[in-house]
Amino acid sequence: MAETSVTDPIAELIACRRCGQGSLLQVADWCATCIAAIGTATDPAEYEAWRVENTRRVVSGELTGIS
Repeated sequence: MAETSVTDPIAELIACRRCGQGSLLQVADWCATCIAAIGTATDPAEYEAWRVENTRRVVSGELTGIS
């Protein structure tokens, strides 16, 4: 039986904007590990900055693709 290969753009690893690691699951360009790391950090400043930036991106349509 011949081997076949299918390119599925839905299943491609995408680099996290924060750590650069490839992941299948991302929220606003960050992998779940990075979101968990800043969400459970003692100093919540980075998490709050991420939330503010995502709010801006949603409102502007950049994140949702609606411009």
